[in-house]
Amino acid sequence: MSNIDLTRIITAEDKTAAEQARRKSALHAERRRRVEAGTVLALSFGSIPVQGRAFDQSVILGLSQRAAALQSAGDTTTTLTYRDADNAMHELTAAQFLELAAAATAWIEAVMQASWTMIDSGQIPADFADDAHWPT
Repeated sequence: MSNIDLTRIITAEDKTAAEQARRKSALHAERRRRVEAGTVLALSFGSIPVQGRAFDQSVILGLSQRAAALQSAGDTTTTLTYRDADNAMHELTAAQFLELAAAATAWIEAVMQASWTMIDSGQIPADFADDAHWPT
């Protein structure tokens, strides 16, 4: 009679599943890091660096609501003040701010989609943090 407890045997499949679970957790952290670090948005009126921390997203959402109200009222002269990721101040019209907000949202969605594509593949690559897997 063997003293081997077969319930404790770790198979290759078990190791692969454990590694994928570890990578998935690390991938979520990488996605969060990238969103929070932000990007530089190329807009019709110039480039603006943005960050995607929860606070930044809240500011963009709030200013977007004001911009939409201004635009709805036909106001094309009132400006909204936005401080970018480099602490530069921008005075933007409602239309300009809505362009910024749409681009920022699209970029965050692209980062999310990149992570989902890797997760849904069933085989998160070992180099998932490589820039080649993410939008710029």
